[in-house]
Amino acid sequence: MDYQKCVDTIESVGCVLSVEKTETGDIGDIRVIAANKGYIEQFETKYYPGIIYSELVQKERKFEYFVSTVAFEHRLMHTYVDGKGIGYWMDQFYVPLESDREDIGYCLFTYEMTKKPDPDRMGDVSIDTASSVIKSCAVFRTADSFQDAIDSVVKELLEKCGAKSCVVLSVDEFNKKVTYIGGHSTRRSQDEVKAVIARIPFSVVQTWKRMTYKTNCLIIANEYDMEVLSGKNPEWADSLKRDGVHSLCFIPLYQNNEVIGYLYVADFDTSRVTEVKELIELTSFFLAAEIANHNLLLDLEHMSKIDMLTGVKNRNAMNNRVDEFVMNSALTDTPYGVAFVDLNGLKKMNDENGHEAGDHMLWQAATMLSSVFDGFEVYRAGGDEFSVICADCKEDIFSRLIDEIREKTAYPAQITAAVGKYYASHGEDIRFAMHEADQEMYKIKQKFYEDHPELKVRKGDKN
Repeated sequence: MDYQKCVDTIESVGCVLSVEKTETGDIGDIRVIAANKGYIEQFETKYYPGIIYSELVQKERKFEYFVSTVAFEHRLMHTYVDGKGIGYWMDQFYVPLESDREDIGYCLFTYEMTKKPDPDRMGDVSIDTASSVIKSCAVFRTADSFQDAIDSVVKELLEKCGAKSCVVLSVDEFNKKVTYIGGHSTRRSQDEVKAVIARIPFSVVQTWKRMTYKTNCLIIANEYDMEVLSGKNPEWADSLKRDGVHSLCFIPLYQNNEVIGYLYVADFDTSRVTEVKELIELTSFFLAAEIANHNLLLDLEHMSKIDMLTGVKNRNAMNNRVDEFVMNSALTDTPYGVAFVDLNGLKKMNDENGHEAGDHMLWQAATMLSSVFDGFEVYRAGGDEFSVICADCKEDIFSRLIDEIREKTAYPAQITAAVGKYYASHGEDIRFAMHEADQEMYKIKQKFYEDHPELKVRKGDKN
């Protein structure tokens, strides 16, 4: 066959590739044996017939699997991939060509590039893959919870990929934290999988971003691939080997061009590399969006409950907690203690040193309260006032904590405060308990300014 004549008839960028099959059945050299003008003009490196493809572009194991599969299994293949190394999406077509040798295969490779992802091209997948992805999308609309949806999706991927484990992780670069979101394994329980993830040093996690920077998918299908990984990232390869992983399809999850997590299947059916890649790659697109949306909701929920200045819970959270006590008799039937803590001199601090100093004073007070009442609930009720709820707390422990905070805030400490308390030992309504604690706090506050009138800013100002 005249391969040059064949490729010259292609209007789009195209070339003919030859691929060797080694004696062990692995993929050998892949060469560009003929190319049209459009293909040759893509590269600065001088092209010549028979050039090893990796002399023109970065070596890419997924690409090699596609070429080998098409050439030796005589299958037409199409894929639409994110060419991160070149900044374009590539709509790729592979067509098998005749060969008179068992150890050499040929395929026609042609592609078009788009600057942005094209949804129509992304949707051009096999019916089986489309069905699985649509099913997974539907799960997120019908599941009772985000966690149930994640568990269902990863279980589907595990079965479809013929894998032994499938895991979804989130990554927090700022706090240097990797979190197990969900997964299934045929070899380990969820707790064991979580333990495996927990053992991964964050230094290894940080290398994942580098390893997938110029590709949308990392594939390890055999010992050769694992040794290639060992040469590039020995720490990660060693950790995979220690955990008995022999094959891996590993995909980063992106939101606004930032990695927010990873999806991977391990020990999958390596005879179906291209199908597995296509399935988890498409699943990763909507999965990343679902995780990002879930994280946003968690952040909004956190912001609605946390006082951003001090880091303790805010008044909204306190009101919700009071409602919970009112609605749940089991909470009020269990002895508990409440306290109100009102700072002295915040107004004076603001007037004399500025609001930044006053904010720092509030932050210090919140830190002190959180330390003393460690394990219990601290709220900023508003302004210079904090509240504490010690649920399921014995009276002697509650009294000791109150004594400790009163000692730490007694005049002339750097931060002084009036502390009122009430211990509910017989199932009292929490609203009554908080009223009593507030009244005691106010009386202590009045007594403080009677003893130290010089600290009062103006008449009628309790601060």
